[in-house]
Amino acid sequence: MKVLARLVALAGALGIGWLLLSATPREVVLVYDLGGARADSLEVEIRRGGRVIRRAELSARGAGQLRHPVRLPDGDYVLAWRLGGPEGSRSGERSLEVREDATVVLPLGP
Repeated sequence: MKVLARLVALAGALGIGWLLLSATPREVVLVYDLGGARADSLEVEIRRGGRVIRRAELSARGAGQLRHPVRLPDGDYVLAWRLGGPEGSRSGERSLEVREDATVVLPLGP
């Protein structure tokens, strides 16, 4: 009986540990690849379930790529972006899945 109780306690501790680790934010570096687009600014919103989780405005002058480090819990997100420049602005949305610490390259160019 004691062995069974210990196994149940161990399984419970492992389950709680797994839940806590999956809720811990991940270190994610978003790299926005402008693909030669002439841009002055990049506005980004990271959304989850219709709510804005993160928002950033980045200067894009002379940049081919912009790095944006964020901490996000595991899950599925929508990244809405708007690129502004001398030729006008472009915008779009991309899906983003976070399951581990990672660097994610997102092409935004023409």
